[in-house]
Amino acid sequence: MDKGLIDTAQTFPFIEFWFQWNELTLTALSKSDGLAYGYRCGVFYARGAHYWQHHDDWPPFFDSMAVLGVPYTSIHALFCYVKYPACKSFIDSGGITPV
Repeated sequence: MDKGLIDTAQTFPFIEFWFQWNELTLTALSKSDGLAYGYRCGVFYARGAHYWQHHDDWPPFFDSMAVLGVPYTSIHALFCYVKYPACKSFIDSGGITPV
């Protein structure tokens, strides 16, 4: 993975936009299904997730980033940035949501 992207993922603006995207996604999913959604390790779960549930790619991604010393929250933000085009678009646009 690009070192520049890893460094950027550790900045406040990157994490802030990831968090905003995450909250907007949780809200949209909850509204559309009428269920409370939660996020855990790269996946959005209706009614939340149990501790063992995660995206299939999460364990190796987490391990590879942790070895590099990337902070936990930045790993989440970077994972969503890489896996979800909507997250990448949101962060790259500076938090502008599509109309």
